[in-house]
Amino acid sequence: MHKATHALWQSAFVALIFAIHPLHVESVAWAAERKDVLSGLFWMLTLWSYLKYRQSPSNGRYIATLCLFTLGLLAKPMLVTLPFVLILLDYWQLNYFPNQNKVTKKEKITERAFLIKSIREKIPFFILSIASSIITYLVQRHGGSMAGAESLSFSIRLENAIFSYVKYIWKTLVPNDLTIFYPHPESSLEFWQVGGAALLIIIITIFVWHQRTKHRYLIIGWFWFIGTLVPVIGLVQVGLQSMADRYMYLPIIGLSIMVAWGFPILINRLPVKRLIIIMIFIISMIAMVMGTRSQVGKWSDSFTLFEHSLAVDSNNFVAYTNLGVVLADSGRYTEAISHLREASRIKPNDILIRGNIAHALLAEGEFREALAHYKWVLTRVPTDPSFHNRAADLLAYEGKIEEAIKHYLEAIRIDSTDPNTYCSLGKLYAEQGRYDIAKQKCLMALKIKPRFYKAHNFLGIIAAKQNLFDEASNEFSEAIRIDSTNADAYNDFGILYERMGKDAEAVEMYETAVRVNPSHVNATFNLGTMFTKQGKLDEAEIHWKKVVEFNPKSTDTRMNLGRLYTIQGRTDDAIQQLVEVLNLDSNNVVAHYNLGNLYSKASRLSEAEVHYKEAIRIEPTFQAAEDSLKRLRNRTNR
Repeated sequence: MHKATHALWQSAFVALIFAIHPLHVESVAWAAERKDVLSGLFWMLTLWSYLKYRQSPSNGRYIATLCLFTLGLLAKPMLVTLPFVLILLDYWQLNYFPNQNKVTKKEKITERAFLIKSIREKIPFFILSIASSIITYLVQRHGGSMAGAESLSFSIRLENAIFSYVKYIWKTLVPNDLTIFYPHPESSLEFWQVGGAALLIIIITIFVWHQRTKHRYLIIGWFWFIGTLVPVIGLVQVGLQSMADRYMYLPIIGLSIMVAWGFPILINRLPVKRLIIIMIFIISMIAMVMGTRSQVGKWSDSFTLFEHSLAVDSNNFVAYTNLGVVLADSGRYTEAISHLREASRIKPNDILIRGNIAHALLAEGEFREALAHYKWVLTRVPTDPSFHNRAADLLAYEGKIEEAIKHYLEAIRIDSTDPNTYCSLGKLYAEQGRYDIAKQKCLMALKIKPRFYKAHNFLGIIAAKQNLFDEASNEFSEAIRIDSTNADAYNDFGILYERMGKDAEAVEMYETAVRVNPSHVNATFNLGTMFTKQGKLDEAEIHWKKVVEFNPKSTDTRMNLGRLYTIQGRTDDAIQQLVEVLNLDSNNVVAHYNLGNLYSKASRLSEAEVHYKEAIRIEPTFQAAEDSLKRLRNRTNR
């Protein structure tokens, strides 16, 4: 800027604003938006190269400028407006147009000729801009970035664009309540909001136009701001945001130019102008540094970022969604579901939100509700194989094997290149006893991906079901050879050894599985079972308690702990585990019966009677519960 204008302090002000303004935090802190920084670098280099070319024109410098501009477009298509900015610079301080303070008729003709020459000179730049715009539009349309925005009419997009221009000005002057996502207002903007914004833009435009002869920097800065925002202002809507802080990375320079050159002139007549300028400059810089530091803190992690977004706008469905995903990834599924439900309340027909709710519900063990969400999603996107796979997984868990098979087959019809789907399908066929077709599906998975450990693992399971122990052993060994960190293969190998009566080898495999993956629930559970068989009850307790930590809703593990504590004479601990089982599954007849026995042993006869009766209600033919209830009543009558 200084090279072009020879105005040191004004240029320094623009540079400082660009360096420390809070609106630029998103572009620098968000790794996915580092392309802003890269494209900004090439923007500046292009301006610098163009300045060199204008000072001493040559084909080499022109080509260098064009190459730098091309690299900038490759970094980010936001640079499509740079040719217009080059023309503005010609008009401003590069003396490419004649002085307009006193314009004669002859000079007007000369000015028009120079303008035409400047535009012609930028034709290669405009061609690259047009090509970049077309490619970007086609890529984003094909990639689905515009899918959610196609429902917005042009009038709604225009209203938001007008209103956003004023919001960008306001956030430049008062950069508070910045957030990663500003939801699109759609049709909720009031007439006075749009009308007032349009009136303000018109007034400023008329003013700077009238000042173009005396104060060219005003029209340069204003049209720099207005023009560079055009690609992202929302007339061609991409995504569902109304605006974004990162979009001001380059346009903010235009507003900075207006302030840097205009403010000193505004207070020119004041006797203490230098002191006022210095004070305002220092206060502004301190405020911006503090604001930027605070904003950087909001980007420390995803949880902090999206919590801040909700503090700015409690109706921000994207913040609710992303916070829900972050919580789910952290294993905090209950909180995740709460946030995702709130996002769904705001956007009830959003497929992504419903899919995330289903995923969190699945992890929380709410299988039926998760399946309902997956089925809802499939009515909207029936050609998405991932949702067919997830629905099939849940249906298989509920024992609806035929329905599950249909979904797996549909997933394969849509995408026949996923080996995981073939393996899942083979597993279901094996559960039906259709071992030949199950094996065929796993072999098809290996055909797609020859070194696919999961296929060998399933082939081992299928062979074990057929009592082909040698074949099963070979398949599990191959799965481990391909991936020595495959805890599932070690666990399944342990189950095979257990069936073969080789308890020592089974324990070794389970221990290896747990060593490879300390949170492997099945291997930890099985290891506890093996220690119980060996009479090592303390070690069994340690492993089963770990399973409960991993999965507090594991009723089988709590039942085993209840039995173990009963054997050890720890009646209160056994009762606690069985009560937890009934909290999770109130119709668990065995838990009611065992709890009745424990209460009876502890002489808590009325409580024992309640649970015996409940066991008989659930299973009227449960003879052991009938006999225990009779003995209890005889004991009470005595």
